[in-house]
Amino acid sequence: MKERDKILEQLDALLIRSTRGRGAIAAISGSTAIGKTTTLNALAERATSAGITVLSVVSSPHEREVPYSALAQLLHSIEAQCTTADVPRAGGAGTVHDGRQADEASALAPPSAQDDPMAVARRTYQIIAELTALRPLLITVDDIQHTDTATLTCLRYLAQRLTQLSLALVFTHGISVDEQSASVLDDLLYRTSARHFHLEPLSRVDIMGLAASRLPVLPSDRLIVEIHRLSGGNPLLAQALIEEHRLRLASDSVAGPMPPQSDGIGRQSTTEGGASIGPAFYQAVLAYLHRLGPRAVRLARCVALLDEATTPLLLSRLSGIDTELSKRYLRLFTGLGVLEGARLRHAGVRQAVLGEMPYGEATQQRYRAARLLNEGGAPPQAVAMHLLGVGPLHDGWVLPVLQEAAAHAMEDGDVPQGIRYLELACECSLDEGQRLSTKSLYAFGQWQLRPAESAPHFRALKGPILEGKLTGTDALWVAEGMLFHLDFDEAVEVVDHVNSGEADVSTALHSTRMLMAAEVPGLLERLEHPLPATTAPATSHSELRARHALALILENGADKYAIALADQVFQGSQNWPTSKLSGLPKALLALCYADQLDTAAAWYDLLATEVERHDAPGWWAQIESVGALLALRRGRLADAVRQAETAHARLSGPRWNVSSALALTVLVEAHTAMGNHQTAAKYLETSEPPPALFLTRAGLHYLYARGRHHLATGNTYLALSDFQECGTLMRRWNIDTPSLAPWRLGEAEVWLRLGDQKQAARLVEKQLTNSDSGLTRSRGMTLHALALVQTTAKQPPILRDAFRLLEAAGARYEAARVLADLSRAYQQLGDKQARPTARRAWRLAKSCQAESLCQALLPTSIPQNMDTKPPEGPCGADRPGQDSFGTLSESERRVATLAAQGYANREIAERLFITVSTVEQHLTRVYRKMGIRNREQLLQRAHAVSYESV
Repeated sequence: MKERDKILEQLDALLIRSTRGRGAIAAISGSTAIGKTTTLNALAERATSAGITVLSVVSSPHEREVPYSALAQLLHSIEAQCTTADVPRAGGAGTVHDGRQADEASALAPPSAQDDPMAVARRTYQIIAELTALRPLLITVDDIQHTDTATLTCLRYLAQRLTQLSLALVFTHGISVDEQSASVLDDLLYRTSARHFHLEPLSRVDIMGLAASRLPVLPSDRLIVEIHRLSGGNPLLAQALIEEHRLRLASDSVAGPMPPQSDGIGRQSTTEGGASIGPAFYQAVLAYLHRLGPRAVRLARCVALLDEATTPLLLSRLSGIDTELSKRYLRLFTGLGVLEGARLRHAGVRQAVLGEMPYGEATQQRYRAARLLNEGGAPPQAVAMHLLGVGPLHDGWVLPVLQEAAAHAMEDGDVPQGIRYLELACECSLDEGQRLSTKSLYAFGQWQLRPAESAPHFRALKGPILEGKLTGTDALWVAEGMLFHLDFDEAVEVVDHVNSGEADVSTALHSTRMLMAAEVPGLLERLEHPLPATTAPATSHSELRARHALALILENGADKYAIALADQVFQGSQNWPTSKLSGLPKALLALCYADQLDTAAAWYDLLATEVERHDAPGWWAQIESVGALLALRRGRLADAVRQAETAHARLSGPRWNVSSALALTVLVEAHTAMGNHQTAAKYLETSEPPPALFLTRAGLHYLYARGRHHLATGNTYLALSDFQECGTLMRRWNIDTPSLAPWRLGEAEVWLRLGDQKQAARLVEKQLTNSDSGLTRSRGMTLHALALVQTTAKQPPILRDAFRLLEAAGARYEAARVLADLSRAYQQLGDKQARPTARRAWRLAKSCQAESLCQALLPTSIPQNMDTKPPEGPCGADRPGQDSFGTLSESERRVATLAAQGYANREIAERLFITVSTVEQHLTRVYRKMGIRNREQLLQRAHAVSYESV
């Protein structure tokens, strides 16, 4: 506050000069709430302390038109500050009416409007002159710009005769944006003898001093910088921000750091750069605006309404305030720190300003804002935001704006906002056709937001479609929504109706055909009329390309053209619009079924970074379910479970749908591979799948996953039934590709369990004959199965080939299964590679979290206190009684277990958090106690336990 202290010192000098009979006049100017009144009051206190009589006047805009209203305050102040003996006895400043008592005449009666202005001015001067002869005076007038003209005339008369009086006149003068000052005020303020002091906004140093005096702890430099930026140096706002911070510190000291709070009217407390912004700050802004006057309040409300769309011209038209004047106010608000560009800087300030608007005024202004924005060519969303606050309208321009705004909102990833626009659009529709078209868009939006709950919105539109009231692409959108929810009877009726009567929807019908071929292939044969098939349109739109690619790969395997189509869907900008999200799950599936697992996973990871930009849970849940399938096939079982659980939670509801079914099948298959058979059974027993599911591609996944579960839990004949049913459907629908569901391999595994190797071999050979060399993972799995139907001697080279293919495909779990069988074959053949291969298989299975496979790879465990027979030879003979595994200490047993599982000394040290030297010492004692020489003998003698028991 150094600048203000300096101003007070200079004003003190003026006071001293005035006490010596050399009258002085000064004006303190500055913007609203900058501290003019505070400075004036400080001067008055100092004057009083110095023995100077202070006469104070506070002018008000409400009394500006009342003659002598300010002079009446001055006369009243004289009566209050002076003794009876000091008060001039010659009457008041005005005329003394006949009939008054003598004592009444001695009072300082205020003049009336009918009195002669010059006579009143002379009498006022005479009163003040008589008083200054007795004592020095300081007359202060706060907000002199609001003083009535009659009083200003008296003050001007007084100022012209100051030189021989012990009088100081000090005024505060607010800088007015929208008013021309009266000439008499200019004459008063801009006299050559007048001193002018302009209050600038507070500096950072000033704010530091202010904060230090009001906060319990010394504020940080970062906090001061933020308070200065947010307040624009305005003392009113700076003090409010300091108070916000003080309250936060007090709250934190009592209850710990608190989350943002609301003041009960929707105004959130937030923090920005360490500074708290909340109700105290918002109220300070409102107080500031009201002190500027009604025009400032009106303009601020219009700025809050228009928000990002604010321009001086638009603001002028909405507020009814001249454009140039609007610009002045904007400059004033910017200097205050309230504006950023042409919009209010803080959402809380905007809410506070709008919250004060009467409902009727707010509704009317929102309508005017929407109309002005629309006429000016503003984006539909900017217009629609205001229409939401108005309610249903039937103006012709409203419905198209709302529909277009909804489309843009959904395209930008804000599906909830798009739905709000469509809800209002339904109420604004002028006829049934418009209303039904809007309802189809609304159903589609609900499907993106809450897919599991959207079925009724689609079913409700079946009747209008069959009646011809909803046609074309809108009708087919509805049909595709019905397909998603397994409402196949309704979907077939709608598709047949559109296919039989409309000639201009061939491209849309072709797209629907490809969707059905990929998602619900069992339904195509139920259509009354075949849908048109052409490949040309599939090159023009990402959704068409994705559907076409998926259908081709399901029919032909690793089709290079189809893979290229799927890859094209992901090309270009990485900031995918929401409309493009619809094609992404299908493109990912196409790459997955083409065994392009690494490519698909890379695209999925890139998509995962985009999820925060889109509020479209339906689309993302579908992508997540495909991501879970990818994780499963890459052997990342825990990731598959996590992603499938997320997708299933978002997609599942009271009824099944194609995407929730896919997520569930991944959960069943992943838990089965991990050995969590009870969990897998729980998912299968949750609800009975509807018959309609087995007309879908997801139904094939379900049959295969359930078959794997039955096989793992010993229900071989149930598994056989599921695999055979899966194969029957795949052959019937002409999508018999092993990358979708390798049912032949599953069935062959069943026959091997049942002891029928010939039947198993026949199935594997059939699969091998039909396999596509481009399907790397599928071919590796087929070679694995082929090895198992061979003699043991023939198995290793085939298994090694299978492992190389699966490793190249990134299929870690299947690769671990191959290594497990390879180690078994080596063991049966007496090959020394058996143990290292088993260890490698165990580690790979462990990385997949396939616990059942890990357990199968370990030797059978025995009780810790059971003795084992010593190996033949000198080592065992030399150390009788030293061969008991139970004689090992707990720490020695941990080291021995990991050593037997193939871990190197350094790896054991890392896992047990001990040094390599300690590991070596433990192993030396283990060898001595067990009477063995090396790890090979340890593996023969020790019964290893799993890593969890370590």
